[in-house]
Amino acid sequence: MNLYALPYAGGHSLVYRNLQPLLKPAVNLQAIDPPGRGRRSHEPLITDMEHMADDVFHRIQHELTDHPYAIFGHSMGSLLAYLLARRIAEAALPLPKHLFCSGRASPSVPAAEILMPPPKHTLPSPAFWAYIEGLGGVPPEVKLHRELMEYFEPVLRADIKALECYQYRAPQKPLGVPITVFYGIEDREITTESLMPWQQESTEGVTLCPLHGGHFGIFEQWPLLARHLLKACA
Repeated sequence: MNLYALPYAGGHSLVYRNLQPLLKPAVNLQAIDPPGRGRRSHEPLITDMEHMADDVFHRIQHELTDHPYAIFGHSMGSLLAYLLARRIAEAALPLPKHLFCSGRASPSVPAAEILMPPPKHTLPSPAFWAYIEGLGGVPPEVKLHRELMEYFEPVLRADIKALECYQYRAPQKPLGVPITVFYGIEDREITTESLMPWQQESTEGVTLCPLHGGHFGIFEQWPLLARHLLKACA
C-alpha cells in the first residue's frame, strides 16, 4: 500500500523521513513536496489551498488505479489531504483506504489563530517569526541561521496566506472514506468543538485520536503514529 504524506505549512517531504523505516515493508511512504519547496524549490509558490490541492491531484492521479493507498497530512497538510480526497472522489477514481488528518480542526472550522487579526501572512518579519515560534514550528537549526530563516519565510508566508484565505465549500456528499483525526491534547489551536464537525465529512466513520503534546507533538511520537497507521491500513 502507498501512503501519500503531505507536509505542514513551510514543510517539505523530508519532514517524514523518520516515519518511512517504521512502516516498511507493509506501507510505502510517498512524501509529497508542494511547489516551491524540497525537490520542487525551483517552482513558484502557491498561495491558494484549492490550487495547491489541484497541483497534488494532477501529480498523483495516474497512480491511484495501480495500488491501494491512504493519505496523511499534518496541520496545513491535513486540509490539503482532505481537499485531495474530495478531488479524487469527484473524479470517480479509486478512493483511499483511509484518510489520516492530524493537527487541524475540521475543514469547516477556521483555526482559532487565523481568525485573530491582523492576517498573519502580512506581519513584519519579527512578529511573523514570533507567531510561528509560538506554534512550536521553528526547528533550532533554523533559528540559529539567518540564511535558513530568510529561505523559509516566503514559503511559510505563502502557506499561511493560503490557510487564511481558504473558504470552506460544503461537498455535495460526504467522503466514502474512513477518517482518523490525530490531535495533541495540549494543542492550543484545537478545541473539542472544532473537532466534532469532522463527523460530517465521512459516511464511513470518523475516529478522533488524542495524543500527548502540542501542535507538533506527533513528530516526537513516530513509533506510536506508525502503529496507528499500520493498524488502519491493514
